[in-house]
Amino acid sequence: MKRSEKIRIGVSLLILAVSVTIVIVPLYLVVLNSFKPYPEIAKNISALPKEITLINYQQAWKRLNFSTVFKNTMIIAVFSNIGSIVFAGMMGYWIVRHPCRFTKAWYLIIIAGMSVPFQGIMITFAKMAGFLKLTNHLYGVVISNWVFSMPMSMFLTAGAVKSVPYEIEESARIDGCGPLKTYWTIVFPLIKGTIFTVASLNVITYWNDYLMTQFLLTKKGLRTLQIAMQSLFNEAFFAWDTALGAISLSILPLFIFFIFSQKQVLDGVAAGAVKG
Repeated sequence: MKRSEKIRIGVSLLILAVSVTIVIVPLYLVVLNSFKPYPEIAKNISALPKEITLINYQQAWKRLNFSTVFKNTMIIAVFSNIGSIVFAGMMGYWIVRHPCRFTKAWYLIIIAGMSVPFQGIMITFAKMAGFLKLTNHLYGVVISNWVFSMPMSMFLTAGAVKSVPYEIEESARIDGCGPLKTYWTIVFPLIKGTIFTVASLNVITYWNDYLMTQFLLTKKGLRTLQIAMQSLFNEAFFAWDTALGAISLSILPLFIFFIFSQKQVLDGVAAGAVKG
């Protein structure tokens, strides 16, 4: 092995080790200290707990009203993802399979939405949401998520559709399949890796969203996990023991999701890289 190759591998491993450390160490400290009472946290955050306690999780569950906020967040994440996959997938398929000036212009207009941050339009969005009666309803957040996730979702699915041979669809049409049936029975299964990647990226966005849900959901019973977390921090700024338990509870569902879905996510990313 050449010296330059060894240096390149060594630098790559060093960068990887530093990156992993930056991610793992804060997560380790959060989980570790969530099992310790406040005096032990204040004394030494890196020390192992003298006696493991679940009181922090009990307090966090009660103060967050975790069962309610988890349900609200789950409803938003699931239905937002379903709608995003359905609408963005069919939109991307139609644009790719019907190339013309209109579809190309429409594609560019939608993709341009990725360059506009939510902060730049949130005042206008708040007024429109009020006019359309989307505030203080979970479906208001779901519909809004469909709109704001459309550019990225459609961009990825359109790229995947381009890799599907058109001859397969022609064979399906000869057998009597219409455009809708062709997409769901032929094209969709062939791009499921990319679809799963889109769904995974959207789950992260929907689960961690705070700014838009704060605009739309002001009733206490409709709070999502992130809004409840912020409220907890405002009420108990120095209650780090309870706060760490709440943080651990908030990341646990996503952690479990990616543990069981990591293979599909990696397969989707690899497939997208090859198709690109």
